[in-house]
Amino acid sequence: MNKKRIIFSIIAFLCALIVTLIVTFPLSAVASKIIADTVEKNKIDMRYDNINITFFGADASNIQTGPLTIKSIKLDYNPIGLLFKRVAFDVQSPAFMVTGKLSGSDLTADIKASVAGIAQIAGMTGSGSVSGKIQYNLNDEKGSINLSSPNKVTFNHPLMPVAVDSLQGQADINKNKLTIKNLSAKGANSLNVTGYIDLNKQKIDTSVLNINGEASMGNYPLKFSLTGPARAPKFSLK
Repeated sequence: MNKKRIIFSIIAFLCALIVTLIVTFPLSAVASKIIADTVEKNKIDMRYDNINITFFGADASNIQTGPLTIKSIKLDYNPIGLLFKRVAFDVQSPAFMVTGKLSGSDLTADIKASVAGIAQIAGMTGSGSVSGKIQYNLNDEKGSINLSSPNKVTFNHPLMPVAVDSLQGQADINKNKLTIKNLSAKGANSLNVTGYIDLNKQKIDTSVLNINGEASMGNYPLKFSLTGPARAPKFSLK
């Protein structure tokens, strides 16, 4: 056997070995064990029905954390893309839909949120939808969120139901703090909100709100605040 044939045989063997490992390696079982250990070790409030992971993609279904339910998460990648942290993703839940990609440490995503789904997390009801874009850097944990709504949006709080014709907002993320630079609404009812949220990424519904705003309900202007945990915020008039 000459040198070329020996080299070819070695390469062919390695290729066959790699393909066999990709096909037979119990990646889902190993990954599920790692995820379960991480959730338990860090006391993360998360439950899920199923996780399926291969070398070319992954998906999970019925993920629950506090009152938030995510129907499915899908990741699309390949072994070469993973080396450069290039992953496309799709998240579907009653509260929001997110599609985006991760390239290196930079994450960009488009989001469409259901006002009814988001309001339910805070124990309220609502209607309408909000679209937006998220940009976030995983290394420095900083990013921005821009939101807008082309349709009528309603929030039904027992003390102050609000209905607006349009909605726009901008917020910055810096590690565990989300700063609302501006959240404004127009129509027969108007709204302007600023403030911040101290995020608890392990249990999002316990994130703490510190939000102040001004609203005009017809000819009645008022100032208000929302404070306390997201799952049961305290509403106060000033």
